[in-house]
Amino acid sequence: MSFEKDASFCVPLWINGTKFCPEGSPVYEVTTPPSQSTAWKACAATPSSINEAVLSASEAFTTWSKTPPADRIALFSKAADILESKADEVQYYFEKEIAGAEAWSSFNQAFCVGALRSIGDVLEGALKTEIVEGKDGMKGMISKVPYGVVGAIAPWNAPLILGLRAVLTPIAAGNTVIMLAAPLAPMTHHFIGLLLHAAGLPTGVLNILPAPPAPENAARVVETLVKHPAVRFLNFTGSTTVGRKINEVAGRYGKPVTMELGGKCVALALKDADLDKLAQELVVGAYLNSGQICMSTELALIPTILIPPLVQKLTSTIPKIFPHETLPLITHPSKQKILNLLTDAVQKGAIIHAPTNSDEQDPHALLQKITKDTSSSSSLPPLFLTKVTKEMEIYHTETFGPVFCIVEYEDDNIDEAVRMTNELEVGLSVSIFSADENKALKIAGEIESGAVHINHMTVYDNPAFPHGGVKASGYGRFGGKWGIEEFTYIKTVTVPL
Repeated sequence: MSFEKDASFCVPLWINGTKFCPEGSPVYEVTTPPSQSTAWKACAATPSSINEAVLSASEAFTTWSKTPPADRIALFSKAADILESKADEVQYYFEKEIAGAEAWSSFNQAFCVGALRSIGDVLEGALKTEIVEGKDGMKGMISKVPYGVVGAIAPWNAPLILGLRAVLTPIAAGNTVIMLAAPLAPMTHHFIGLLLHAAGLPTGVLNILPAPPAPENAARVVETLVKHPAVRFLNFTGSTTVGRKINEVAGRYGKPVTMELGGKCVALALKDADLDKLAQELVVGAYLNSGQICMSTELALIPTILIPPLVQKLTSTIPKIFPHETLPLITHPSKQKILNLLTDAVQKGAIIHAPTNSDEQDPHALLQKITKDTSSSSSLPPLFLTKVTKEMEIYHTETFGPVFCIVEYEDDNIDEAVRMTNELEVGLSVSIFSADENKALKIAGEIESGAVHINHMTVYDNPAFPHGGVKASGYGRFGGKWGIEEFTYIKTVTVPL
């Protein structure tokens, strides 16, 4: 079938290698931002279809868990070859479902090709049995065993990377997976199933069902998945608010969970930072994919002396990297949330900066103009704020849009900047900018974050490295050998020496 679909197409359930939409199943519209026109429809998962998918995955686990790692690696390599040839298809789905620019879809595609190929570098080593000799005359054989059926929930914003990550690592470790596709990007997630099965993944190893868009229906479906006795593990990537709710459900049924949650990611600059480098990394880190990335730069902690020249640099740099006057947001409510945060900040003394407006323009007038100019679509211009303080909601709340805040600290008071970073509820990704790498590394050791990047934007991931957060940004890790180990449990078998 051609990948060029229209509004009459319906993304189906993918269960036991079969695409279908049962008669009477709930169907919802999938829209294209920023106009919110209908792209196509999707068939939503129900408790009944979840149970059917669990049965399929349970039956497939017996055989798949015994598949030699070398065979799994060969399959993933073939999937990488197929994905490499699908740039047009990936871009089409990104454009239709999330208004993703070609650069964003290409990045997702290249990252996933790399992930499919690099997992073979660590898979066999990560699953290798260890022999430990006790001092009591016993020998222990310590093996890493796949859990069984794993539930996976991935978001829409980097749908190929986060969707593939949610299923690839558990499958590589020997599990079978039921994935709830994001309601805003169900076709992109469905494509992952088509890709892996085209590469030879056996029937039932991966089942993909579009999650219902209504929160109450989604909650019922998730609980059906988590409470099923055959489902042994869950991985979730998404907001901290939703993650906490899922964690409550998982705790009720005694199911372990890996979670990568929200971030209010910080870029901390020292007064010796290279201004050109800092401005470029702030702009890309804040506005890539319209700022709709969990690792997006949201707070820039800047010493007093650097703020005036940095503001000038940012104002001239933004249109060079992002020449369009506005950037698309996924939905109207997403835009309204940001406008509410901006309104609160301006009322409390913040100044809004936009590259197409004079710095001298009254911030209230500029906010009114932004609201009026984007009233007919879910889009906003790339913005940044100065004079931001802890009393403003935007200081603490993840905007998930093309906005970041400059927060001032005293030039030489690095301890204050570190304290401000660590006081945040979240801890996913932090950047430090300094000409003194050794000093930056020392500061990195004091930062409470899953990752710290020196002289690089907060948006960074590599399939060979562990990725995840601390505090309200989640726990557990995806990526590299650590991600594979995450989806296994440790089993000890002892024999006399």
